[in-house]
Amino acid sequence: MSIPRVTIVIASSLDGRIAFPEGGESHLGSEEDKRMLNNNLSMVDATIFGLGTLKAHQSTYLIKRRCEINKAKISKSQPISIVASNSKKFNRNWKYFRQPIRRWLISSNTVENSSNNDFEKQFFFENSWEKTLISLKKQGINDLALLGGAKLINSFLKEDLITDIKITIIPRIIGGKYTWIPPEQSNEIFNLKRLWEIKSIKNLMNNEIHIHYKKN
Repeated sequence: MSIPRVTIVIASSLDGRIAFPEGGESHLGSEEDKRMLNNNLSMVDATIFGLGTLKAHQSTYLIKRRCEINKAKISKSQPISIVASNSKKFNRNWKYFRQPIRRWLISSNTVENSSNNDFEKQFFFENSWEKTLISLKKQGINDLALLGGAKLINSFLKEDLITDIKITIIPRIIGGKYTWIPPEQSNEIFNLKRLWEIKSIKNLMNNEIHIHYKKN
């Protein structure tokens, strides 16, 4: 059985950073980049991110629809939000658990439903992301947006499961350790024979560039 289409959706500085050196929540992109994010997430069935990303933001992005000039309302239709985490404990005070979304959990641990009833469904990580994605496909997930963090992105890249990369390049050099692929990983995970084809390039405000790469 085929797996869902997996698209990395990120904003990165010129030096590959996705957060400021002090960590925590970060919004590197402009308002126009947020509109691109809105459009990109409107096209998927679900999003997935790791616990570190959830801790940093304590929420997920909600798709909005334009009603009037400069006004937007939260759409009633939101992609399913999937958290990949082996933790059995989550902070119920996070805004994430009050957002109007469906929440699923993927974990390598056996998790009792009673201990994590904020998640509608819970899936067991099946030794590889490919096998786990097949399980998601059976649940109707055909398009998946991978939002971070670096370790989760790295694990998908190691299995060569990424089909598209939608990245906004922010014209800043930030520094720090928060790159979108862990710097300590060896070059073998990058599959140097793999070439990525540009599907589209869009100039955004503040000299930002949004590039859609497709697996060749």
